[in-house]
Amino acid sequence: MRKGIKLAGLLAVLFLLVACQQEQKYALEDIPAQGDVLRGGNLFRAELADGVPTCRSCHAITDERLNGPGMAGYGERAGNTVNGQDAREYSFLSIVNPSAHVVRGYSNSMYAEYQEHLSEQDIADLIAYMLSL
Repeated sequence: MRKGIKLAGLLAVLFLLVACQQEQKYALEDIPAQGDVLRGGNLFRAELADGVPTCRSCHAITDERLNGPGMAGYGERAGNTVNGQDAREYSFLSIVNPSAHVVRGYSNSMYAEYQEHLSEQDIADLIAYMLSL
């Protein structure tokens, strides 16, 4: 009887883990290689939809710490943050799957549905802007 309860509990936990995993709408290969820095800056500041936080609501373009890390120097450090990821891939995952890598000293509190409100070109433009900082 105890084995059955343990097995049922384990299966419930596994089900929750699978159900809660975020599915990515886009792959890095879907994203245009070139982005528009100016348009990306506008997107960084823009409200994408009702209830969707702007990037700047949590990330200052200076080194000021808000709910998320400041963006000053982001372009230089993005490629050195996770072994095996270049700056573009790290930036892409930060947008479409923010729980993939949480910066030390911060909690996993970033809005996780930006990909539902952004096109492939929007993501390319945001990446270009972020890497320009």
